[in-house]
Amino acid sequence: MTQPVEDASDETDGRAGGPKPVASSVTERDPATPASAGSSGDALPAPPGQAVSRRAVPSGPPAPLVVLTVLVTLSFLMFLLIEPTPRWLLLFTAVVALLGADGTLRTLRRRHFEAAQTAPYLFLPALYVLATPIVIEHNVRGFLVAPAGVLAGVAFGAIVAAEVASVRMRSAEYANARLVATAAVYFVAFSMFSLTYIFELSLLPAAIACALIAAMLAVELLREGEVDPVETLVFSAVTGMVVAEVRWMLHYIPVDGYLAGLTLLLAFFFVTGMLQSHLTRQLSAVVAAEYAVIVALGLGVVVAARSAGIA
Repeated sequence: MTQPVEDASDETDGRAGGPKPVASSVTERDPATPASAGSSGDALPAPPGQAVSRRAVPSGPPAPLVVLTVLVTLSFLMFLLIEPTPRWLLLFTAVVALLGADGTLRTLRRRHFEAAQTAPYLFLPALYVLATPIVIEHNVRGFLVAPAGVLAGVAFGAIVAAEVASVRMRSAEYANARLVATAAVYFVAFSMFSLTYIFELSLLPAAIACALIAAMLAVELLREGEVDPVETLVFSAVTGMVVAEVRWMLHYIPVDGYLAGLTLLLAFFFVTGMLQSHLTRQLSAVVAAEYAVIVALGLGVVVAARSAGIA
């Protein structure tokens, strides 16, 4: 007499030394349990309205950015506090900032920079490092020097963070990142233009320096238009030529120092603003009039300050 199939399977399980199966070997997963909860299907269901995440959410600034910010801040403090001031340290810090910003961008935005270059994102951090410690040295005295150096180093970290965030145009932080970068561009432009007067450069070297500074900073502003890189360089070169011509003209006008730097900044602001509006297809008579009014008000401030002997 033939045994039932169930008895044969029970006998086989007994010989194998394993427990008798009391349920099907295929465990049905609860519909409320997400598929990513595990392959065994024994995870608890997720609460309603909550998603189960198995990856830890990073918090705080990235490590490369923190390390770079600390190094630059320490270099700023050494430049400001050591007497006599080691001028070579500023160039060394600029090189560190340039290489560090490049490494930070490539580390945090690896996929984007596999096919793109980081050069347009590096002009602003490098020029900031060259300008800011000298401005602090000429304008801050006493116990405020050290806090000013620390604040300048933290601001450098914010600039690099803004450069990293502005790589992805559709990210949530893109608008704030561009705001920080644009404000830094105008600060650096004003500082560098003014330093050509503080250092008492002759006319030709000063005009060349202003042209190069304006062209490099214009790259930072105009890259937002998503145009061809060659076209961006052409527009940046035009900006540099215009600023150099204004610098040449100011040589024959009784204005110098920070007021002359402000005048050059107004010229830089007007040219880059018009070009950027053209690239983003927002240029109109109203926009041009708005830029003209802002520049006219700024020139009024310069004339009033010069007449009053404030600067």
